[in-house]
Amino acid sequence: MDSVVHFLVGAAFLQGFFMSLIYIFSKKYRSVANTFLGLFLLMIVIEALNSDMLPFDTIGNYTTREYFALPDVILFIPVFFLRFVLEKLGSSHKYQWFSRVNYFLAFLISFITLLNLYLFAFKSSSIAQTYGTELVYWIHFGVKAFAFVITAYCFLLALKEIFAYRKLVQNEFSDYDLLQINWLSNLIYLLLPAILLWGIAIVFAVVAPYPKDLDLGIFGIVAIFLYYLSYQAYVKPNLFERLPESILNQDTNFDDDGCSQEKSVKIEALMIEHEFFLNQDLSLHSFAKAVSMSPRMISNCINQNLGKNFNEWVNGFRVKKAQELIKNDRKNSLSIEGIGLESGFKSRSSLYAAFKNKLGCSPGEFRKRNVPVH
Repeated sequence: MDSVVHFLVGAAFLQGFFMSLIYIFSKKYRSVANTFLGLFLLMIVIEALNSDMLPFDTIGNYTTREYFALPDVILFIPVFFLRFVLEKLGSSHKYQWFSRVNYFLAFLISFITLLNLYLFAFKSSSIAQTYGTELVYWIHFGVKAFAFVITAYCFLLALKEIFAYRKLVQNEFSDYDLLQINWLSNLIYLLLPAILLWGIAIVFAVVAPYPKDLDLGIFGIVAIFLYYLSYQAYVKPNLFERLPESILNQDTNFDDDGCSQEKSVKIEALMIEHEFFLNQDLSLHSFAKAVSMSPRMISNCINQNLGKNFNEWVNGFRVKKAQELIKNDRKNSLSIEGIGLESGFKSRSSLYAAFKNKLGCSPGEFRKRNVPVH
């Protein structure tokens, strides 16, 4: 059984290595976010090489079991993952100093490897042999403990920014597909058990004999993460495009921010009269420009007086339009995809998601309930 688990874990890390090369060097998938995704995957593979997951102990005469035998890249892992998430969400500018400080510390720690290589090449020794195993152990332990704290903090920041992204989409964009980012939060949730086991491992390293099964558990969870990421990369080759910046942060027209019931009624009437919701790329900015009103005022009216966010409000009109088209299509001559496009939905998936959220059923189920079969 152990050999099967080791094989599956090893296969996942090999897959992660090839994925890292694709995201770093492929012109087809080139973007800042994907480059950091590739670097993140590469750092995970290098960290695995530093662990006991490999079936060999040496590369030539160079031992892989000595502390700092290979670059200790563990500090790169959380900051590269955080940067990947932030680039996808368009919020990397908010954490520039945090990233720079951690890049510096990560490079500083990884350079210890150069000292170890120098000692190996010119002194036929190692850091542990030269400075003592105990000293090197505690330095190594300190790096791991610090990396654990940084990792936990980075993943909390990533979750925070995902929640902020959802709020931004809900308030400023009508594309329902932009809200379908469970895959991204799932990446974080999949790694949380590994982080928890890592914390337990650090405690064990201080107070009790270290159980080697913890390493297998940690890397087993990371392997599941890699398989899930591979699947998402297959079904979403570009994952999703970076979101434009918030127009509300740029809106300086504060004179028209006051909202009344009368203004809310007018805004809704304009949406219905001109059917702006049929524009698949409708955003708060484009709608505000079309009706010559302040985006902030429109957002306040929709939130306060209509009790909805912009995304929910616009897609409510689209669902109603789709319902009308389905009911009027007595001969079932229109496809579900065609109905979605004519209702303003950008994709089949956004139509289905909106129907499920609004009516609790799919468009096909709604058709069966409301259109008699001839």
